[in-house]
Amino acid sequence: MNSDRIMYSNFMILNQGKWSEAIAAYQRALQIDPNYVMAHCNLGIALKGQGKFGEAIAELEIAVRLNPSSTLFRKNLEIYRNEKKGF
Repeated sequence: MNSDRIMYSNFMILNQGKWSEAIAAYQRALQIDPNYVMAHCNLGIALKGQGKFGEAIAELEIAVRLNPSSTLFRKNLEIYRNEKKGF
């Protein structure tokens, strides 16, 4: 199975709100490729889904570091930081 199919499969798990499964899937993807930026972003989404804002923010920070021009990653990071503060 190629990486695009794996990512699509993981994304479907994420969209179903299966946070624990999604977290495990994205962590496996990152073991294979630690620089897989979308895996960091989506792992952050899944962690946020479990209320783990600190860990979610850390994943989004990695995504921004790997792709600093992405407005999506920067916007998500800003949203997560504000939600953690209670805004």
